[in-house]
Amino acid sequence: MCGSITKAMKIDGKKAGRYPWDFVSGAVGLFVMNAVLSLAVNPYLGNTLGAANQGRILYYSSLTALMGATFGSGANYARMKVHSSGEKTENGEYNIFLLISCAILFLVTLGAVLLKGGDKADATLIGLFLLVSITTIRYYADVEYRLSLNYRRFSLFYIVIGAGYLLGLFLYRFTRSWVLIFLTGEIAGLLFVGFTGEIFKKPVLRVTPQFPAHMKILFVLSFSFLLSDFVAGADRLLLPLLTENGDELTALFYYASVIGKLMSLLSTPLNGVLAGHLYGKQGGITRKRFAAVVLLLFAVFIVVTAFSVGGSHLYIYWFYRPYYETVKPLFLLANAGQVIFFICNTMMVVVLRYTDEKVQMLTAAVYVAVFLGCTIPLILNFGIWGMAWGIFIVNTVKFLLYAVLGLIRIKKGGEPAA
Repeated sequence: MCGSITKAMKIDGKKAGRYPWDFVSGAVGLFVMNAVLSLAVNPYLGNTLGAANQGRILYYSSLTALMGATFGSGANYARMKVHSSGEKTENGEYNIFLLISCAILFLVTLGAVLLKGGDKADATLIGLFLLVSITTIRYYADVEYRLSLNYRRFSLFYIVIGAGYLLGLFLYRFTRSWVLIFLTGEIAGLLFVGFTGEIFKKPVLRVTPQFPAHMKILFVLSFSFLLSDFVAGADRLLLPLLTENGDELTALFYYASVIGKLMSLLSTPLNGVLAGHLYGKQGGITRKRFAAVVLLLFAVFIVVTAFSVGGSHLYIYWFYRPYYETVKPLFLLANAGQVIFFICNTMMVVVLRYTDEKVQMLTAAVYVAVFLGCTIPLILNFGIWGMAWGIFIVNTVKFLLYAVLGLIRIKKGGEPAA
């Protein structure tokens, strides 16, 4: 028994040495994809269509990201969680879940259009539905490389998506369809997984005897992601619905916080690396080590926020110069809210490894309740500044909640508390 534990510790030590390289590999791909969006696609649309029209597009792109995080990431992390428990995973279970999700996504897309009074941002209902559903599947698809810890292909996956966005931007000049820009990138990513991976291969509908239990995990985690990630796109979802000039304010808040959002996207490869390594090993971490992680993440928050504020001055002056003076006062608060959100997502991955999904859902529900109770009144009274303060406050509360939850749930020996 002791010999097996010692051997496992040696293997985990070797894996730990791969963390920095795996993170860099994943971050490169995410950086390329989001550089294409931030330096090419979004500035082109903003300067071509104007802030108000870009705000209309951001409403639906935020919905797309939220649904992708809900059902796509829900399926992604559920499969990682089942895999980490030593149970067999079959492609069919997750394919069936995604098919069910697509039916839900059509209703969600229709509801979003109705809430906007029928405004589809110069797109079609079918086009919006395709974008939301295909993006959701893409959010799930990188589990192929997390399961195998193949972060080189993980990186290539996102580079291919970025290249697809550039192709879509070229096609936009002829089609004038902003939906096609994003669809081209998402489809390119799925084709890459189809050619290099196994998760979409036959048998496409085979399930395990534990399928009902796995479906429960899928829906519980998806609901948790819905609650957790709602705040990430809340500015683009709530401002258009709660304020008179909401479309323009949506674009202005996006400009003020875009560097913080971009930095927060580094949490995706970091979380992927953490999930792949944490879920693929036996044992756990000690409370002392978890406390060190909390302090490290707080230090990262300070450094990254400072970098985001400085970067915002350069980026907005260069790419959105007409709006620079308007959004400059928001840089510190808006970026701090985005960065603390990414810090919370990283901590969530660690806590999720050592808690069950019901605890995650309860935590997420408290998080959203605090957000809605705090932010909506702030928006109604202070507009865009109310949104900035609301996001910062609720993400700070979430950070503290995860820190306390982790310390409570992890035993001194590193196993989950009973």
